[in-house]
Order: sequence, then C-alpha cells, then structure tokens
Amino acid sequence: MMKKLLELPDLKNDKNVCVSLSGGLDSTTLVHLLVEKYTNKKVKAIAFNYGQRHTIELKMASKTAERLGIDFQIIKLDYMHNMNKSFSTLINDNVNKPKTAEENAGNPQVDTYIAFRNLQFASIIAAFAETQNCQFIFQGLNAVDEYGYWDTTLEFVKRVNAVLSLNRMNQIQFIAPFVELYKQDELILAKKLSKTFGFNILQYTWSCYNGENESGKECGHCNTCSEKLHGYILAGYSDIEILEQFNISSDELKKLRELCND
Repeated sequence: MMKKLLELPDLKNDKNVCVSLSGGLDSTTLVHLLVEKYTNKKVKAIAFNYGQRHTIELKMASKTAERLGIDFQIIKLDYMHNMNKSFSTLINDNVNKPKTAEENAGNPQVDTYIAFRNLQFASIIAAFAETQNCQFIFQGLNAVDEYGYWDTTLEFVKRVNAVLSLNRMNQIQFIAPFVELYKQDELILAKKLSKTFGFNILQYTWSCYNGENESGKECGHCNTCSEKLHGYILAGYSDIEILEQFNISSDELKKLRELCND
C-alpha cells in the first residue's frame, strides 16, 4: 500500500509556487504533480549546478521544464564545488567514486553527502520565491534518503519553516510532499501521472551519481541507483522498463527480484 502523500495546499489566485527541479526521480515526479494541481503558469522551477558528478541531471531537468512549459533556470554555485571537492564523492573532480549501497550500509552519513546542501538550496529557493510572488516552495525530499542525509527529514522541513516564519512581509511555506514516501511510492505515483499527462513523465530523469556512461543508462549499482532500482521492482515495473533504465543484466535483475520477494 502506498504511504501517505502530503496533501498539496490550495494557492491564492495571485500567487505562484517554486520547486527545486534537479532532474532526478523525486523532483521530476513532484513537478508534474505541481503542474497538475496549480497549472504550468503558476509553477516556477530552479536547478543548481554545484559541480556535481552527474550534471546530465540538469539536461534532463531542462527537457522536463520545456515539455511542461514552465519557467526554469539553472543557478551556478561554484563555491559549493570548491568547498566540497575533497569532502564529497558527488563532486565531479573528487578522486573517489561514489560507494555502492553495500559499501554505504550502516553509514549515518553517506559519502555523497554535500555539506548542508538542502539547507542552502531551501534558502536560495525561498529567496527566489520571495522575488517571484510565490506562496509555497517545494523540494522532493523522501523517506529513503533520511537514513544517509540528515537534511531530508520531516524535522528538517519543520525547522526550515520556523525560520521562514520570521519573514515579516512574505510568509512562504516550505513543503516536501514526499517526505514520508519511499521510492516505490513515488514510482507508483509516477505511473498515475504518466496516464494523466499522456506520456512517460520519467523519460527525462537521471539519478545515477556516477554520471553519464557509454550505455546511456544509469549504472544500477551506486547507492542512489540501488534505491531507485528496488523501487522500480517493488512498484511493479516490467523487466523491459527496468532494463531500459539501468545498465544491469537480466540475470542481475532476476536475482534482485528474488531478494525483493523474500
């Protein structure tokens, strides 16, 4: 059974909403949900180029924004790249590659963690939203990530909102509708939204932290791929759909299905 999706609040007629659109599964599903609720004229999206290894996600975000007809821009954050290049394997010139899910197992802060990333993103989104007459800001935080990233939790959302409430003139609310959902819940929702929009909303998505490769598919083995791949299996996606997305063999997929069924 799908876990609880936080209800999207109604929007004042003269207001807009702003979303962080990275190009990954979470934000891509979320932006379609927002367009369904508020229309594309009310949704403004921003992405961040902070020197991440998987900059292909920004290309995907641009394609999604263009297809939906929403306002979109990419903000470059060179300081985050410089600050984290020897700290996080998610940065493109870090000498180490992101660990697999097995290597990260039990680690309360995974190696792809960027120092205070989501707090910085939330602050920038809020600043942008204030200048764009936005009532709400959205991020695709979810329950899976909270085990390796402290800044994806419901408590994090509450604390950010406490700070935003100090604004005397513009009360902007930070909302994370997927904060209690797992990847399979989002993928079930993505199926429903694909039917609503009449196309596969996940066509332009990329989550793999290892970035582009010759196969043109996500690696299927890094921490984020592992979470996403298991979500595809648990959400009932077919072998064909999964093998088109991930660079794994049919035998590997068969073993993963067996593990998920145990």
